Formats: sequence, C-alpha cells, structure tokens
Amino acid sequence: MEEEIQQKEIQEIESLTGGKIGTHTFGPNNEHTLNNSFLSPDGTYIGSIDEARWYVKNKMMIDEDYPHGVAAVISEETYGTDNPVIEGMYGYTHRGGSLFKIGDRLFDDKYKPVKEDYSEEQWNEYERKFNESYEKEDELGRKWMDEDGIAYVIPFKFRGSKLIETMEEAFEAAKNMSKHLS
Repeated sequence: MEEEIQQKEIQEIESLTGGKIGTHTFGPNNEHTLNNSFLSPDGTYIGSIDEARWYVKNKMMIDEDYPHGVAAVISEETYGTDNPVIEGMYGYTHRGGSLFKIGDRLFDDKYKPVKEDYSEEQWNEYERKFNESYEKEDELGRKWMDEDGIAYVIPFKFRGSKLIETMEEAFEAAKNMSKHLS
C-alpha cells in the first residue's frame, strides 16, 4: 500500500531542498510509474520520498549540476532562508557518502597516498588502522586491501593531493567520489 503524503510535508520538502515531489515514469515506453518521487527541478529522478526526508533531516539542497549524487549541505542557521550558506558538498550513492569542505582534499580515485602529503601523526594513524584492519579481514578483504593499499583506511575527504580551496572544488570532489562509488 502506498504511503499517503501530506501536502504540508511536500511543501516543506520542496521549499527546503529545491526539489519537488512528483511522479517518475520510466521504461522503454514509460510504462512504469513511481509516485511520490523526489525529483530535481528539471525532473531528474533522485529517489523516493524517503530520500527527500533524508535531505531535509541533513539540511541539504539539490545541486542542479549533478542532482543524483551530490547535495549542498547548508548551515543550521541559514537552512530554509532566502540566503542559505553552503558548508560543504555531500557526494553519495547507495554504497556510501562523504562531506567535502574547504580544507579537505579534492577526491581522486587514482590517487595513491604518499607520506609526504600527510602530517606524521595522520600517516601513523592510517598505518595503524591499516595494520589492525588487515589482521581482522578475511581473504577477500585482504585482497581489496592489497589492491587499495593504505587508501583503504583513509577517509574519502582526505584522498587526493590537492587541498580544496573553493566550493566549486568541493563540488568536484563530491562528484568524483559519487562516480567512484557508483
């Protein structure tokens, strides 16, 4: 049975996220229909009403340049106002996500971490985590760890050689990570 969505909730979602709740049709002849879909202003499917609620809960707005996989995270004080302040860009898929802010690193899935790019404390912590994780992994997990190397334990927001200096670069990092996890 389909959940009944109250008009008040739809209005709140649409005003806070910049998206809309509507019907998504798909298939070779548009024969399939998903009601109460979360859509970008141009109609790009983002997800169900649950994704829309997730956006509101996490104070996010749709990024129209890459609506399915990147969202702008808005400061608590300015969410829902006429002048939202973007704190960072959140890249995501069904497999995971990460917030990228100024001062983090521009995510690059080809990047191979090198000690020189990190403080001694950070590098030592990554080495410790890698070694501890390796001991706990099964054969398949160790295979992945061998392929990824120390990047396996480095958070996405720190995997890249370039520091993020602008929100445009934060968007690029979030988009790169979203594509990497897709």
